[in-house]
Amino acid sequence: MTMHSPLSRKFAPALLSFGLAFAATQPAEAQTKSGQLALNLFEPTPTGDAFLAVPSPRIGGHLVPRGAALFDYASRPLTITDRQVPIVAGQGFVRADLSLSLWDRVLVSVHMPLALVQSGEAPNVPGLDAPAPRAPVLGDLRVGARVRVLGKDDRAPFQLGLGVNAFAPTAPDDTFVGEGDWRADVHALAGGRVKLRLPLVWSATVGAMLRMSDSPHALRFGAGAAVLLVDERLSVGAEIHGTRALGETRLIDARFTDITAAPSLGLELLGEARLRVFRGMTFAAAAGPGLLSGLGTPAFRGIFLVGWAAPAGSRSPVTTASPPPKDRDGDGLRDDADACPDEKGILSGDPSRDGCPPPDRDRDGVLDLEDACPLVAGEQNTSERKNGCPADRDEDGVPDREDVCPEIKGLAETKKRGCPADRDDDGVFDTLDACPDQKGVAVSDPVQRGCPKDMDGDGLEFPEDLCPADRGAADAPEKGCPLFVQLKGDEVALSRRIEFAPSLRVKGLAVTPESIPVLEEIKGLLRDHPEIQRLEVQGHTDDAGDVKKKLATSQEEADTVVRTLVELGVSADKLVAKGYGHKKPIADNRVAAGRRANRRIAFTVIARAR
Repeated sequence: MTMHSPLSRKFAPALLSFGLAFAATQPAEAQTKSGQLALNLFEPTPTGDAFLAVPSPRIGGHLVPRGAALFDYASRPLTITDRQVPIVAGQGFVRADLSLSLWDRVLVSVHMPLALVQSGEAPNVPGLDAPAPRAPVLGDLRVGARVRVLGKDDRAPFQLGLGVNAFAPTAPDDTFVGEGDWRADVHALAGGRVKLRLPLVWSATVGAMLRMSDSPHALRFGAGAAVLLVDERLSVGAEIHGTRALGETRLIDARFTDITAAPSLGLELLGEARLRVFRGMTFAAAAGPGLLSGLGTPAFRGIFLVGWAAPAGSRSPVTTASPPPKDRDGDGLRDDADACPDEKGILSGDPSRDGCPPPDRDRDGVLDLEDACPLVAGEQNTSERKNGCPADRDEDGVPDREDVCPEIKGLAETKKRGCPADRDDDGVFDTLDACPDQKGVAVSDPVQRGCPKDMDGDGLEFPEDLCPADRGAADAPEKGCPLFVQLKGDEVALSRRIEFAPSLRVKGLAVTPESIPVLEEIKGLLRDHPEIQRLEVQGHTDDAGDVKKKLATSQEEADTVVRTLVELGVSADKLVAKGYGHKKPIADNRVAAGRRANRRIAFTVIARAR
């Protein structure tokens, strides 16, 4: 007969042969004692530690109280495996834990377990009267203290401490939750917080359980690690802990022989997560299997905790009348926390580097603390905005060493990096190119710069063509300019008047044949200047006679010109007719010459493409 928690192999023959042979002859007064054992090897850490089973040197400030309620369940911690008799099939504990930190060096705690659930069977063996486990029953009260002997605070990467827990025999007999006598857990602690890509906390412990009862002393150990996520509100990790008794453990006092457990190693693995929902309220859960079946090691264990504990690193300061801390280098970090107290530095998150100058990542001789371009090698500069950055004389964002036009502000994505845009690639930048979409020549005249030599296609090249943007004639008074029409800003200047005569064909006015060449040049002007989207044809008169009739006449003349231009092939969408009557004179209506000048057709650009 064997047990899940390994028992001495002498138990099987002694209990089955010797026990059965003499059961009928022995007196009935033989006493049976069982369950005088704290079977559950899981001892929760004080509230606020990083792990549930592996304690750490963390203290957490001065006069900071913490508390938690915890439930843990162990499946099949004690089983006779060859008969499949679960002496203890399951144990479920509800636990209350309180702790208080002192001077950021000492932590005292008190812990009370209550076995809320216990199930199992008494072994059906002659001469053995072992009751099944019962619940609810109190466990042994635990009072603990620990001190951190190495490590500046809870955020130090390496901390060392010593701790002791004393267990009072508050559990009743025959319950598998107490030992009926005093015992103590003495242990050393190590742990810390490491800043990697993600913050990581770790803990490790080793110690001994010393007993005043008949049960043997035992070695205890454990280790755990967890990463901190979501602004350190969530931790996810794993821990492993175990126990090894230093002698045989008597589990049940039988009539003929004792049931004992041989010394062996028990080992458990727990995966756990912990969530802090607001400043101190914490929820934690863990679960895992028993790896090695030592005494009290369950097949599976599950744990849930809810408690309050101040976040790591928070503390209630001890009020003392001490002078202000010194800060020799003036970097805002007091000397006792400054790893480089004589060099101005920064808070890095690593206590071994806090207060030290930052590195020079681009290795340009300018420390990152003063480097305006810490990832790009540059040069020293008296300007804070340029110190440590590559030289960029034109300040276009392209370093001089890569800038084809280092003294002209340009663009990084152009064909010639650092130069202004040149869409037609004629060597004249768009900002100076009068024809940015036509490849041309670089000349001094801003009107022709960057344009083709014969931009208007009239057979005359610049500078011989005095009107390079308007198609003209070689025999015009101004060579290369139109004979009758010239665009001056938004106004179209006419050297020949547009005249009208009555027409039987249209039953109204018509443009005289002598004026048709003028309108032909208006058509060419619109062709050569596609940016003109709308041209207003204006009719004007003098003020002699009925002004209403004059207004109607001016509108009729403007409509006639528009109709004629459309007949010549100009799009009607580009033209609008407007009669102004006598309202816009350009000469004195009191004299005949002035009245003649005021009777006119004028053209004005009213819309251009942007």
